[in-house]
Amino acid sequence: MALSITQFPAGPIETNAYLVVDDATMDAIVIDAPAGSVDLIAGGIARTGATVRSLIITHGHWDHIADTNGLARTLNVPVYAHAAVVDRIANPADGFPVEIVPATVDHQLDEGDVVMVGSHSFTVMFLPGHDVGHIALYDVENQIFLGGDVLFPGGHGRTDIPGSDQAVMNQTIKRLLDLPDDVVVYPGHGDQTTIGAERRWMTRLAARV
Repeated sequence: MALSITQFPAGPIETNAYLVVDDATMDAIVIDAPAGSVDLIAGGIARTGATVRSLIITHGHWDHIADTNGLARTLNVPVYAHAAVVDRIANPADGFPVEIVPATVDHQLDEGDVVMVGSHSFTVMFLPGHDVGHIALYDVENQIFLGGDVLFPGGHGRTDIPGSDQAVMNQTIKRLLDLPDDVVVYPGHGDQTTIGAERRWMTRLAARV
């Protein structure tokens, strides 16, 4: 049974949200909530006929949480995130390029938890470095990695901003080297890639650990 994944770039820095649908049951989840994504994602859901069960936030940076409130209310779904992100969603800071309406995290996710999409299971990986509360979802059977800002084509998320740490990111990248080459990476910005396509630079970075 297959999964369908639709990418929705939105907001001032083209942050990716994803609609992940089990084609057999039409159960679905949404990953991240960039500014201006509510109508885009609602339209995508209407076209597929999917039933969204939850909104998963990969980490607490403004461009990924901006429309959390709007998406959760429009889709009438609970919000899931790491404990370290809860306060930033409930009490978003000022001074960002977009207004962020406070929202509530209904359930917390951490290493080893499982998120179901129909009959498909995604294991939660806690992967700090870019953000102290960063999680990703990994489907072992289908070799899919919904990685937020942990891994991009040719690099990883910034580590020169508050809450980031390059040494911790190096450890996270080293851990991701354990994933098979054919794992497809759906990043928080840009186009999809694979672990194999990124393995060379990842290996060099992991050698610093």
